[in-house]
Amino acid sequence: MRQEADNLAEIFPGDSEMARLMRQWDWASTPLGSPESWPDALKIPLKMLLTSRFEMWLGWGPELCFFYNDAYIPTLGLKHPKMLGKPFREVWAEVYDDVADQVERVRAGEATWNKSLLLLLERSGYPEETYHSFSYSPLYGPQGAVDGLLCVVSEDTESVIADRRIDMLRQLSMELVGAADRQAVVDAVRAVLNSNRRDFPFALLYLPDEARACSTDAEPLLAHPWPFERVSDAIHKINLPSDLPCPAGAWKRPPTEALIVPISGAIGQRSRGSLVFGLNPHRRGDIEVFDIARLVSGQVGGALANVETLRSERRRADRIWSNSRDLMVVTDAEGVFRSVSPAWTRILGHSIENVVGRHFHDFIFPDDLKASIDAFSRATYDADLTAFENRLVGVDGKPRWFSWHTSTEQDQVYSYGRDITEQKENAAALAAAEDALRQAQKMEAVGQLTGGIAHDFNNLLTGIIGSLEMMKRRANEGRRTDVDRYAAAASSAAHRAAALTQRLLAFSRRQPLDPKIINVNELVGDMVELVRRSIGESIDLEMNAAPDLWYARCDANQLENALLNLAINARDAMPDGGRLTIGTANTFVDGIKARRLRGGGPGAFVMITVTDTGHGMSADVREKAFEPFFTTKPIGQGTGLGLSMIYGFLQQSGGFVEIDSEEGRGTAVRLYLPRSQAPEQQLDGAAAGETAVRADNVGTVLVVEDEAAVRAIVVDALRDCGYRTIEAAEAATGLKYLQSEDCIDILVTDVGLPGGLNGRQLADAARVVRPNLKILFMTAYAYNLQVGPESLEPGMELIAKPFIVGSLVDRVNGMVGAKAP
Repeated sequence: MRQEADNLAEIFPGDSEMARLMRQWDWASTPLGSPESWPDALKIPLKMLLTSRFEMWLGWGPELCFFYNDAYIPTLGLKHPKMLGKPFREVWAEVYDDVADQVERVRAGEATWNKSLLLLLERSGYPEETYHSFSYSPLYGPQGAVDGLLCVVSEDTESVIADRRIDMLRQLSMELVGAADRQAVVDAVRAVLNSNRRDFPFALLYLPDEARACSTDAEPLLAHPWPFERVSDAIHKINLPSDLPCPAGAWKRPPTEALIVPISGAIGQRSRGSLVFGLNPHRRGDIEVFDIARLVSGQVGGALANVETLRSERRRADRIWSNSRDLMVVTDAEGVFRSVSPAWTRILGHSIENVVGRHFHDFIFPDDLKASIDAFSRATYDADLTAFENRLVGVDGKPRWFSWHTSTEQDQVYSYGRDITEQKENAAALAAAEDALRQAQKMEAVGQLTGGIAHDFNNLLTGIIGSLEMMKRRANEGRRTDVDRYAAAASSAAHRAAALTQRLLAFSRRQPLDPKIINVNELVGDMVELVRRSIGESIDLEMNAAPDLWYARCDANQLENALLNLAINARDAMPDGGRLTIGTANTFVDGIKARRLRGGGPGAFVMITVTDTGHGMSADVREKAFEPFFTTKPIGQGTGLGLSMIYGFLQQSGGFVEIDSEEGRGTAVRLYLPRSQAPEQQLDGAAAGETAVRADNVGTVLVVEDEAAVRAIVVDALRDCGYRTIEAAEAATGLKYLQSEDCIDILVTDVGLPGGLNGRQLADAARVVRPNLKILFMTAYAYNLQVGPESLEPGMELIAKPFIVGSLVDRVNGMVGAKAP
């Protein structure tokens, strides 16, 4: 017995289940007989089979007695282990006819191969759908004949079925993506499910008010009373009646079971319908088919939901298209209308038939045609339009304004235009109203200005007239008592009137300026003592002069007046004492700040800051600070023109003025003076004297002045200083003198002259015949800057009225080069 066991262990090696079973098997009762008598041609492949982990079986002898290893046991299923040693035809009787021809080919010495061959194996008590990849190879006996067959096999059932189902779901998804309506969804479901009738031999689709069979041979089942009430929210499997004519699909036997699957809607919505699936009769107990059915149902439900959403969006789009008050347009890349909304008819009066097929050029207002063509080109090839405005012409010939937005897709331009005609009209009306308001405000300011001027000038004229009247009385009486006092009073009033007019001209930006290159630090330093005396001892004065300060270009006298005015305002804001600081700095002003300050343009500036620690200004006072005659001082203590004059001076100089102030925190006023790029120039230091020194025959002066009193004073003053004078009341007479042979050294002319030829035009005509003629302009109002500093040529100068007679004579002396003895 021991020897026999050793022999069997050598023939059936290993400790596997099948090795042990084969060692115990009664081989003597089989056609093969005792294993010790088996040829090596059988023993050798048998050892290989038992020691391999890959599925194998072999058949030996005329009946192909069946041997298999452990890896092959699952393939046999319920047939294990009783099929060991049985003839191959008996082992797989249900599929022998499928492979019989291959067995015969092996007996003839030929090997065979099969890839995922479908075999309905009865290994689980019913014909089960299985797939196997296997090869049959001949085994040769001792005599060289084919005595056996070796099969190496791999079961592919799960992968084949899984791939089939994945392909079905993928195909269904692709078909449903493009489904635009419910019929398209139904057609897609029918097409895909009808192509996979192994998993679902038949399928029925039930939608509200509609039932469809997914294959024509399943239509008789549509009327069957399926228990849908049981499956309102869950999948349900049922047994099919034996007398129900169910299609078999890809199989020979019909299904005996079916799944009823609800087609889910969105959360909280009722079911969208149901699907009925006949189940594969060769895949009993297949749990995964439930998941596949749910996925199919989910895809169908999602597609139906998308269709409903799309239908809702279409209805909404149709409503918008039909009811929108905006023009909606579809044009091709050439600009031809392909579709327009009914708003074209409602707004412009054109019928849709009269618009579609025509070019948009036909409806554009002519003045907007070029801009519209350019905009359409951009919309077609470059970028979408946003708020592009143009006018379209209605059927009545009247243009209406529209604001357009566009988007481009597949050579079509989608546009919508909002009618902004009313907005444009309202904006125009608002602009007109604002203009009227500004005009009214101007008139109010003019009224305030007129009243202020009348008040101040009446006071000054009263002093002048009264003083002159008293002087006349004293003269008539032959008395000189108080004549000098009355003359001084009249002169003082006249100078105050002159100062008032200068402030008015500065406010209006029409004062004649004399801009020069100045060193601001030096100018401010020279004013320290004057400012200190003006503000009193209770206020500390601090100077913060920036090193390396740029030069500025402005009228030095006007700048001094502005700084003194600010110092006096600061003094009045600090009745109990405080600190006044005057600082200088270089700075730049960008475009945003320049627009906010409303003065010159952006650039480099010299900034002077005058800061006090006084009571400050409220926001309301700060807003009105530059208005003429606006003052917070008690009556009689301020004209309200100081800051207005500073504002006008800075505006006329190309600079800015800015106030920074809060109540209780003091005030800072910043003056921005344009930086000068020119080299430093020496400031004129000589002040005009009050009297001129007489010289004999120092030159000839032509005086042209239409105001007789002014002309007489100028002529007398020049004669007193030794000049020969020629006088004219209008430009035409003066021009005759200039065209004569008379020797004329200098022309002194008023700018505003009657007769159609002004002083500047007279000067230009004079320079034609006398190119080197010196010219001194007199002006009380440099209107439109005809003789502004920038327009003066070499040898031309300007003196502003009213002036001290001595100043005029000094200016003439300087220009003609006369020397005082």
